[in-house]
Amino acid sequence: MKNDLLKKQETLYGNLNFAAGIKKDNIGIITHFIASEKEAYENNFQGQFYPSYHHEINSVMSTKMLKIPDENIFLAFYYRLKLGIIDKPLEKHFSLFLKAVAHNIADNDLENTYLDATQLYILFGIKNNENSDAVYDVIYEDYMGLLKFLNLCSAYTTYPNLRKKKLRFLPFLEHAILMNRIREGVSFYFGSDFVTAGSLVLLLLDANSASKDSLRNLQDTALKNDAVWLLGSFYKDFQETKANKALLKDLYSKYPKEWIDEYQKKNWD
Repeated sequence: MKNDLLKKQETLYGNLNFAAGIKKDNIGIITHFIASEKEAYENNFQGQFYPSYHHEINSVMSTKMLKIPDENIFLAFYYRLKLGIIDKPLEKHFSLFLKAVAHNIADNDLENTYLDATQLYILFGIKNNENSDAVYDVIYEDYMGLLKFLNLCSAYTTYPNLRKKKLRFLPFLEHAILMNRIREGVSFYFGSDFVTAGSLVLLLLDANSASKDSLRNLQDTALKNDAVWLLGSFYKDFQETKANKALLKDLYSKYPKEWIDEYQKKNWD
């Protein structure tokens, strides 16, 4: 049955007449996206509408969606989240977006979605898939600032370039919720990724002793050699303050010098 449904979707959405008719049909684009993903999700395959029409879907989702029912806006957010897409909703749609996030978490199937645990934590303060109702406490302006931080982190492809642009991260020091989540959760999501890199930049730029304490606590957790090297590579570029110099000195006192000074291959298991 799964193969038959998949074949049916491939045939429908690959039809040139269908493609010509759907291009400017905003309501139809969202309706087909939802129907395709619902059927695919229930039968464990990738919906075939999104791969061919993701640009059109993205375009509709960036509009006011005036003629699209709220239920379909919610479902569009819901299935886009399952594809790992974190939307930047209009404020008037924010409650529908939060409902979609909460339902994704309540599904208790985050292993079968592309939703990223780090993104969930930074945006909503939720670790794993617990307490889905907590998303409703997020304020629109706070969410937009948190999303802006994630988008800035993802704009880089190398750690050295991200560190060179550290001044671009300075405004986020004023985002209290973000800074608290990073201080309290960096050990939860610490890894070889650019959200970790952006978080390290903020903790090293921050003059607040709580930020240094979170790093010191992190390096007290029996880190592996590649993690130690990652920390050291950031510490070395932020030696303008006594507090940061002390962090590097503390790292050298706890781990072998070669772990810090020599490049370590990734081994995040």
